[in-house]
This record gives sequence, C-alpha cells and structure tokens, in this order.
Amino acid sequence: MTCDPNDLVAPIHPKAMITILHPNDHEQWLTGGYDDIVALQRPYPAEQITVRGPVFPTRSGR
Repeated sequence: MTCDPNDLVAPIHPKAMITILHPNDHEQWLTGGYDDIVALQRPYPAEQITVRGPVFPTRSGR
C-alpha cells in the first residue's frame, strides 16, 4: 500500500511512498473497517525516518 510521499521521500519518488504504520496503529490496520484503514494511509513523519543507500535523481520526462 502506498500514500503520498513525505518531504524526505518526495525528491526521490514524487508520486508515492510505502505506507509505514506506527506501532500503535497495527491493531486498527488489522481489525478496522475500510475507512479506518484508508485513514492510516498517510505519509509517515519525515523526521522519524531516514533514507539509506544510494539516492537516485528523480527521472525527468525520460
């Protein structure tokens, strides 16, 4: 599942990022209804993650 990218991921992939769940949201993800799950598809806070490995420039019109 993907969501909109946060500020850290957007320069690498401007269209989407993988949905990352906070541990407190696991139960809601597994047992919630459709609206609950859709509400959890949001960008994870950029200040709480890091990018590791090579960072490739975003493809531009190629």
